Amino acid sequence: MLIHLHPHIRIISPASPELASRVEARLPEFEAAGISVSYHKLAPDPSWPFIAGSAHARLAQIMEGLDDPQVTALLASRGGYGASDLLDLFPWERLQQLRPKPIIGFSDVSALHAAFYTRLGWQGLHAPMPGTDYWRQNGDGDVLALLTLLKGGAPNIRLPLLYLGRGLPPQVRGWAFGGCLSVLTNLIGTPYFPQNLDGALVFWEDIGEHPGRILRFANQWLQSGVLRDARGIVLGRFAGCEIEGVASESQLHDQLAQRLGLPVWFCPHFGHCSPNWPLPIGGQLRIEGDSLSWDLDEHGLQSGS
Repeated sequence: MLIHLHPHIRIISPASPELASRVEARLPEFEAAGISVSYHKLAPDPSWPFIAGSAHARLAQIMEGLDDPQVTALLASRGGYGASDLLDLFPWERLQQLRPKPIIGFSDVSALHAAFYTRLGWQGLHAPMPGTDYWRQNGDGDVLALLTLLKGGAPNIRLPLLYLGRGLPPQVRGWAFGGCLSVLTNLIGTPYFPQNLDGALVFWEDIGEHPGRILRFANQWLQSGVLRDARGIVLGRFAGCEIEGVASESQLHDQLAQRLGLPVWFCPHFGHCSPNWPLPIGGQLRIEGDSLSWDLDEHGLQSGS
């Protein structure tokens, strides 16, 4: 286990603009936990209101954090839209020479998770972000687990599961890959998505998508062959993806389970929701009975160092 004696977190804005006052109000929580944190709001890009700043400014902010030897992890303020705009701009060959640092967040940040894992083998963390409404919205166990991870600790993360298949659920171990389904689907066939998910336990979640679009995304994963050697799929929350009186979220889960041809579970404790418990990108997951758990390896969240 890699313990950070002096963890320093850089909060970044890789996607949509955040409410700076909301992030600033939450900075003392990091300091109280013994974590130094740096944050500055980017200047808006007047040409496109959906992004926190120009692509150049957002890229520079991330690179500064990756280059700074004092920074131990980069935590996104929020998701939204825009992270995939940056993927062709990263100096990937130069990044291979740097010490791995985890990028933390969810939603649109899934594009960065996929790219950094695929191109560099760096682990990331699907986890709460301080610029969202979900931060401590329903309890604080997920946030406390994140703060422990940022310090290099190892919280006991064990989440309840519901098996959606028939018969007894299998006991499965595999490396974790996943995040926001719509964001990841758009990366299939690019250099920023793994060529195969051999041995992976895949996790999906999303927000505000029509149920038919969710099934269309699933078809893309199936028909492209990327799920061929995966070991199973864990469905998180699909918040706002139901149509009242027509299709519920549980019906959507059941449809996915019927179509995927893999073991499928449901876990209500991650996604665009609160709590949103941390899950690793590239780390090892275990499914035993009705629970999902994971541990850090000896490098903590810095796989490949």
